[in-house]
Amino acid sequence: MMGSSRQRSSSLMKQPETLFHSCIRFVAKNLRLYRDIEYLELLPPLVKNAIFLNVVRVHNGFHDEELPRLLLNSTLTRINLSTSTITDGILSLLSEKCPHLRSLTLTEGNYRFSRDGLERMITRLGKLQRFYAKHCPLIDDTFVRLMVSSCPQLDTLDLESCKNIGDDAADCLRVMPLVRLNVSHTGITDKFLKAIANEKCGKSLEDLNVGHCAITRDGLATLPWDTIKYIGFEGCNIEDLEIVGFGKHLKYICWTISN
Repeated sequence: MMGSSRQRSSSLMKQPETLFHSCIRFVAKNLRLYRDIEYLELLPPLVKNAIFLNVVRVHNGFHDEELPRLLLNSTLTRINLSTSTITDGILSLLSEKCPHLRSLTLTEGNYRFSRDGLERMITRLGKLQRFYAKHCPLIDDTFVRLMVSSCPQLDTLDLESCKNIGDDAADCLRVMPLVRLNVSHTGITDKFLKAIANEKCGKSLEDLNVGHCAITRDGLATLPWDTIKYIGFEGCNIEDLEIVGFGKHLKYICWTISN
């Protein structure tokens, strides 16, 4: 009886949280009906943030600038726009309303922004630590250089399939204490790995993905391997794993034998 009573008590204690999330889902689903109501902008940041997250995760993201303008606020430190239409206006709102942003995901978004809009945003997000983008032709070596100079706390950079990333990006990335770096499906070569290998970047990396790039065993052999735990070089021209100095911390390798 006591066990049953405790279970009922535990269930009752969880009901307010369930009610909160039910209300958030309802408002997020019908958000357009509320955009002309002045009280939406006056909601507590906790509620705004929950609505914003739910719209992106469940309701196919944002596709105008009006609703994000009402919800974005200075308490947000993590924003995912992966299902949204991303315009210069959206990027401007991020830099204006979210000065404490630590993590920004643009991956799989509908890119409708300009190079100028992207650059203006990144120069105003000085606390950014994690940046994720994919298949973005506007992200190149020059943009990476601007990001590094603007965001000194950057530790995670995921630029998969940003085809205009090449070896020159290593010139600025080598001084960054990056922990996670994904430059798979880009234009980097062994020259990139050799440039970062014995610099601050190469010595701090734990997670590295260079899959489907022009990488060979020679490039991988230059890495210090002291900190690397996860590495992916699937689709690279590597015939065997006789690589000098695989580190003791290595936990996972993603690799396919080249023909």
